[in-house]
Amino acid sequence: MTDKRKTKALIIQAFLALMLLVSLAGCDQIPFDIELPWLQVTQELPSKTATSVSTADTPEPVDQTTPTPAPPPTDLIIWLPPEMDPNGTGSAAELLKAKLNAFSIANDKIEVVVRIKNATGAGGLLDALTATSAAAPAGLPDLILLPRKDLETAAMKSLVYPLDTLTKVVDEDDWYPYAQDMALIQGVIYGIPLSGDALAMVYNPESINPLPGDWNALVEGNAEVLFAADDPQAALTTALYLAAGGAVQDNQRRPTLIAAPLTQVLKAYKEGVTANVFREQTFTLQSESQVWQAFENAQAGAAIVSVSRYLQEDQKGISLAPLPPISEINLTTGTGWLLAVSTPNPERQALATALAESLVEPAFMSEWTFASGKLPTRPSALESWQPNDLRTMLNQISMMAVVQPSNTITSSIGPILRDATLQVLRELVEPSQAAKVAEESIQ
Repeated sequence: MTDKRKTKALIIQAFLALMLLVSLAGCDQIPFDIELPWLQVTQELPSKTATSVSTADTPEPVDQTTPTPAPPPTDLIIWLPPEMDPNGTGSAAELLKAKLNAFSIANDKIEVVVRIKNATGAGGLLDALTATSAAAPAGLPDLILLPRKDLETAAMKSLVYPLDTLTKVVDEDDWYPYAQDMALIQGVIYGIPLSGDALAMVYNPESINPLPGDWNALVEGNAEVLFAADDPQAALTTALYLAAGGAVQDNQRRPTLIAAPLTQVLKAYKEGVTANVFREQTFTLQSESQVWQAFENAQAGAAIVSVSRYLQEDQKGISLAPLPPISEINLTTGTGWLLAVSTPNPERQALATALAESLVEPAFMSEWTFASGKLPTRPSALESWQPNDLRTMLNQISMMAVVQPSNTITSSIGPILRDATLQVLRELVEPSQAAKVAEESIQ
């Protein structure tokens, strides 16, 4: 054997021995690197765009793969206030729990996850929705129940989604007009009304009998009437001002006040002070709960509160009536709670909307609102309520209600109307002068 052949044979033997060693010990156990000139390894980095060379005779290959569709939702998350906890006590909670279970079964046993948040304030529904949207969008609910004023804020912040293309339920005829209006934010549907509310009068029939037909008759009755005169939103004054023909925004949607109808309201207040119908204690009341407490203590013959307050409290010995008209227009202001979609996922939006539609079905709304002491937003949901006189009264109030002015309007005119109200009640200024100052203050 020649020297070259011997050398080549030794190299091959060494290589085979090395390969045997590698197979026995594993590649990661080799304590040194070896370059093999006949083996070239190319690492292909992932790229979103493939680079290809095409010629006239060779067409570019077409990707035949079909993207894997996302799996359908297996759960649905809804945020509710404590009063709507389906695991709470009472018939309203039982009705809601049964409704959610029925929806789950009808939709392939999807898990409906209910999370309870405070109605308002820090950590409340709107606050939590705002914080979650900014810090942890994956934790957003699919459906949320909000009071109308918070729904408006959420819509302005794009925290909830328009429903115009998701549902036609709000377009149906079976809604009170104010309920349909409160579902709209700047002409776009953002909520489905679950329950309503409106400003009304509760009274003691022993103190006020017969029931006054208008505001003048109420004043002439000499029975004390309580309302939140120091309310920053001036709810009663706003309602009476609208009933007197006043406007709260001009043609460019800017806040406005008109002196003439406001003067009519303030004159009625002055006459009430003169007749001792409005007394000192009402000048300091700022909230409905304070008004109700004073009324319960038998300090007055009547009080201006919301319908829901009457429905949820002990009704023994008291009656409900619409706001006495201050003019020929029978009017009160209404609001309520609405279901809104808060997920950007189209499949979850559709499922959340289906749940919302289920919760506003007339039969369920009738039972649930009656059990929870809330005002139905659909006439058909009120038909089975008993007794008949209560049903008639609630229908009358609901038909005369107009939706409360927007947050922007209320924040502008509310403090001005409150100041004018208090000045007249305390006999510090004449009604016409107070109305003129209010009109000029908003300009």
